[in-house]
Amino acid sequence: KLNNISLSKTVAKSNNSISYTLPPPPATLSNIAVVDFDANNISKGEVKALTDRLRVELFRTKHFKVIEREMMEDILQEQGFQQSGCTTDECMVQIGRLIGVEVIVGGSISKVGKTFTVSTRIVSVETGDILNSASYDHRGEIDGLLNPGMKEVAISLIK
Repeated sequence: KLNNISLSKTVAKSNNSISYTLPPPPATLSNIAVVDFDANNISKGEVKALTDRLRVELFRTKHFKVIEREMMEDILQEQGFQQSGCTTDECMVQIGRLIGVEVIVGGSISKVGKTFTVSTRIVSVETGDILNSASYDHRGEIDGLLNPGMKEVAISLIK
């Protein structure tokens, strides 16, 4: 269902920004959660901020009902489940089932030299299959991942 979405990209001249034209959202929105990403050579605080931005950008696409971090953490705490260290698809599926979502996003944010990279995947909670994946590389300061990085990741995940 997610793979049939097309995307057109146009470059706007003002401020060197990129604007996107997304297809209309599906009639029924899937519930989606984003688990905290792994941090490789960057701080956990930066990863948390970038993961939060991805939640916002996924919500802005209007293709998903995004579960808030706090709500997800409350449900997991009630179930006695720790989200930290949950990086495998099997663990993500388990979290997804506990919080009642159809799809879940996980991944990592890394720094190698002067390049930051975001690697993500969206997984079906029902089947455990990877529905799509996206990556984004940025050379320079980490704040380049906030904008446009996480927006491009979110849009790539719904393609």
